[in-house]
Amino acid sequence: MLSTTTIDIDQVVGSFQTVDQMETELQRLEGLISRVRARQVEILAAIDHLQVPAWDGCRSLKEWIAGRLDMQARNASDLAVLAKSGSVEVHDSLRAGVASKDRAAGTARLENAGASEKVMDHAAGVSVGQLGQLMARHRHMTPLDEAQAFRARRLWFQPNLGNTLATGSFAMTGADMEAVLTALDNRADDIIDPGDEHRPRLEQRRIDALVSLALDDVAPVATDKPAPRRLPAHIFIDATECQRTNGQAGATTRSGIKVGPNTLDEILCIGDTQTTLIDTDGLKIVPTDGDRLPHRTRDYVFFRDGGCQADGCTSRYRLEPHHITHQANGGDHNPEGLVLLCWFHHHVVVHQYGFRIDPESPPGRRRFLAPGVTRAPPNE
Repeated sequence: MLSTTTIDIDQVVGSFQTVDQMETELQRLEGLISRVRARQVEILAAIDHLQVPAWDGCRSLKEWIAGRLDMQARNASDLAVLAKSGSVEVHDSLRAGVASKDRAAGTARLENAGASEKVMDHAAGVSVGQLGQLMARHRHMTPLDEAQAFRARRLWFQPNLGNTLATGSFAMTGADMEAVLTALDNRADDIIDPGDEHRPRLEQRRIDALVSLALDDVAPVATDKPAPRRLPAHIFIDATECQRTNGQAGATTRSGIKVGPNTLDEILCIGDTQTTLIDTDGLKIVPTDGDRLPHRTRDYVFFRDGGCQADGCTSRYRLEPHHITHQANGGDHNPEGLVLLCWFHHHVVVHQYGFRIDPESPPGRRRFLAPGVTRAPPNE
């Protein structure tokens, strides 16, 4: 049975006369830890020489260390690098307790990167955190490295079981990454003012930018004109099921991806809808006339409003008429019930975050109500 003890802070403080003495003792203990680590590294070098990890079914020495010594991958990686390092100086500094394990591993990595003697001398005077930056700067990039980086390129998406959220990963060369991130960040700044302190996080803005770039390809449009009506997406809606579940079920894309109520509202706002009546026996299909916002109404709303009507917004990117009262709640195509919004406020704020326009906010200074809120908060 394990016994529990607590640290007696008063006793610890009483054993030192000054804070400087505490710091000196910590440094002495760190030196002791380094000497113990040096012994571990010697044994691990022998383990690696005997190819023990391979015989134990491990992919690498790092994996073997992480499992056998019960430590995080980063610490296991440091020990593996030190075990494989041929630097006498690095091992001597660890044995003498002069260098911490982190500094010794960082120095070994810098040597492995091909840093010059001048760079190594400079590295001795920088912080441990800066060693990684030095290594990245001086790492040799061979033609083989470039070819391998290019061949490893990929873009992968994986939807969840309900097809409601997709995650993914990508790999590309560093140069391509710089170009892609620059394009995404520039587009993100076009969508929402960079000076807006309430704008979404960077990773969210980049996803919004990626979606908008895709929309520009499938439905090209100048940023100062209304967004086009027709997008290559088809949503099939079981009206009975949607009504029963308040839009939370019964709507899917042609490929089976589920669509929620916010997306349904957006489709009714900017898409064309066509109703097909099916008899209860499922045999007779009767298509009806479609429903869409007339072009003349769209043109009038664009002329009347001229730009995004969200209070304080100056964006003219992919302007779209929005139904102040959603069509699912009885809204119609009357121009008085329409307002022009930029892509961010329409697609992201209204139809993704679930906000709605405060009907009492004046034209040109439209404000939004959060989901479940009946009135906007008063101005401070």
